[in-house]
Amino acid sequence: MQIVVNGLGEMGASLALAIKNANTNVEIIGVDRNQAALDQAAAMGLTTQTTTDLMTVAAQADVIILATPIRAIIATLRDLAQVPLKEGVLVTDTGSTKVQVMAAAQGLIKRQIAFVGGHAMAGTQKAGIHALDAHLYDGAPYFLVGDDVAAQRRLRTLLAGVGVQLIPMPAEQHDQMMAYLSDLPHVVSAALVNSTRQTAAQYPELPRYAAGGFKDTTRIGGADPQMWTDILTTNRAATLAALHSYQDSLAQLVTALEQDDPQQIYDFFAASRQLRQKFEEEMG
Repeated sequence: MQIVVNGLGEMGASLALAIKNANTNVEIIGVDRNQAALDQAAAMGLTTQTTTDLMTVAAQADVIILATPIRAIIATLRDLAQVPLKEGVLVTDTGSTKVQVMAAAQGLIKRQIAFVGGHAMAGTQKAGIHALDAHLYDGAPYFLVGDDVAAQRRLRTLLAGVGVQLIPMPAEQHDQMMAYLSDLPHVVSAALVNSTRQTAAQYPELPRYAAGGFKDTTRIGGADPQMWTDILTTNRAATLAALHSYQDSLAQLVTALEQDDPQQIYDFFAASRQLRQKFEEEMG
């Protein structure tokens, strides 16, 4: 089975390695615009063939995995709908938003080409093939989006040994949930880092004294700017709703502080603690 992985960054390369380790009958064809990433993939034995141009290898693929930034995934789906592909090919992606991806995949679907939207709750703030981790996906929720049950069954078979928790979910629900579970946390983390700019200029030693609270909360504040621009702009409505909800929550605390009201402040943190404990039981 020839699997073309378009995008050998942390997510794509790690998924390719996990699939290869779990399946003895696969060959990975790596596609990336970065020649150094292709060279590294070949040197480590991850790939049997590499190229910077997906369209030169798309027709030979049994499976095509699109693991580039989300805007590139959307553009590539539209391009793939215009070119000859192997009969029975399965196309999937790893993008963090799904409504726009599923819309872009309609050209393939109308040609009776199997497509499943995919997204794993995995990854770190790192980027590039240097962040490759064979165990990155271990235990991760992996959402399957789309109405093609047969295609989902094929993808389940391919991912059976990767260790993910496969979860079917409608695109709209996925994007609304991700706005709170992923998009908003990244925005809050980045905003916290940015809010220290003036104080850090006044007190250059500020970072030296950062402890767990700041380090934990801002870990993802160093994520890739282009990737997050793409994610937020392709999940705009849901992210805006999450941001407005967050603003409302902050406004409650601002009002409590302005009014010097200890009870309101206590209630703010008590409500958070209670809900966080409930979440923790579910998160495990």
